[in-house]
Amino acid sequence: MLLKREDIINEMEKGLDVLIIGGGITGAGILNALSKSKLKIGLLEARDYSIGTSSRSSKLIHGGLRYLENFQFSVVKDSVRERDFLLENSRSVGREDFFIPMDDYSWNRFEMFAGMKLYSLFSKKIRATWYSRDEIIKKYPHFSDIKFSGGYIYAEGVVDDSRLVMDNIMNARINGALSLNYAKVTGIDFTDDHYKIEFEDTINKKNHQTKARMIINSAGIWVNDIFEMLSSKFSEMKEYSSMLKMSKGDHIIIPREFYSPEVAIALRSSVDRRQVFIIPRGEVVIIGTTETRYEGDKYDPKPSEEEIDYLIKSVSRYVKFGREDIINSYSGIRPLFGKGEDLGKISREYRIIKNGRIINVVGGKLTTYRSVAFQILDFISKEFSLNLGRDLELNYIPDYNLIKDADPEIRKFRYYVEYEQAYHIDDILWRREDHYIFSKDSGLSKVDRAWEAIRTVNPDENEKENYRKIINR
Repeated sequence: MLLKREDIINEMEKGLDVLIIGGGITGAGILNALSKSKLKIGLLEARDYSIGTSSRSSKLIHGGLRYLENFQFSVVKDSVRERDFLLENSRSVGREDFFIPMDDYSWNRFEMFAGMKLYSLFSKKIRATWYSRDEIIKKYPHFSDIKFSGGYIYAEGVVDDSRLVMDNIMNARINGALSLNYAKVTGIDFTDDHYKIEFEDTINKKNHQTKARMIINSAGIWVNDIFEMLSSKFSEMKEYSSMLKMSKGDHIIIPREFYSPEVAIALRSSVDRRQVFIIPRGEVVIIGTTETRYEGDKYDPKPSEEEIDYLIKSVSRYVKFGREDIINSYSGIRPLFGKGEDLGKISREYRIIKNGRIINVVGGKLTTYRSVAFQILDFISKEFSLNLGRDLELNYIPDYNLIKDADPEIRKFRYYVEYEQAYHIDDILWRREDHYIFSKDSGLSKVDRAWEAIRTVNPDENEKENYRKIINR
């Protein structure tokens, strides 16, 4: 039986062996990996699970083909292997064919051949295949008026990123781990044998304390906030802060009717030859992404008109639409960790830094979250003299029939409130269902129903208007 919010807080106040700070994919994966141990594990997330980078990605589980350009072979190999695992073992990940065209802006023929050969070798299941122009047009007539000489077709994983986070959180909770969203860490004090952590329950406006023998800082783009709390104890935190860079990636969403093929495209921009994607997803097509240094509001990043214009121009030879045809847009922030100012050259490989009994996780990508979790598992095994097996279950399936209601949609939304800790309309329509991105109307037609589900825990009359304001039309 899953614990209610008050019971979770009461259990946390009794103390923990390990506290995880941050409820994105990294923290969720670590929680899941540790949940079958005999240790008492807890997670605190300042707002909703996956509210940062983990709900604002390109919705891909992919090997990172473009990282081969920077010779980041270990990142690509690990990513390809993880992609293959998740395609077979996660209900939130599906296979999508991708077309890489050979045109005036693409890699040269030798680079393309070598890259796709290496990419295929890393995988035990997916191979890239070359097709001539005529063969591509026969498969996908949409491209008949476009200038290209042929191209490769291979496959990647497409994912509902925030759903993958919830699958990990819920697996962990079912195994007995404690997890609380809308619980902001406000202070960390140090003693000889444990850390004292203060946190605010922002739902009930109450302050609480817990203690932990070990802390895992996996706060993603907010990792620096925790660095600052730790700086009085560990002087090296200032150096870590200087190596942390925020990179913003923008996406635009257009209706599906602008792009008919049942294949995604990975191409190089006609503006600056960066790799961009065109990804059909149900009622919509997602186009992204940019990469720019970011120092603004981490909770509400938005694409500028300049960045939207860049994406329109970058893909114009394969899909034609105007600014007025864009139905929504969103931005995600990647926390990159490394020296130098060229964001494209900073490795996407995660870094794990141990300071005393605090483990900081910085960098990394959605695809390789299990690799991070397993390495943390090794640290925990050594710290607590345990032999923890590398096990991370992904078998959680919501049981909407636990909610007794005749209407299937209301039953589903109420399940998210009762069992998955949803408190706001966007918790449901963006991070439990992702209507915000995958629906042609960005979830507007579902607002009243979502409000009906949450009003027992959140009677704020402004909820519906708040959701309408976040849509970037």
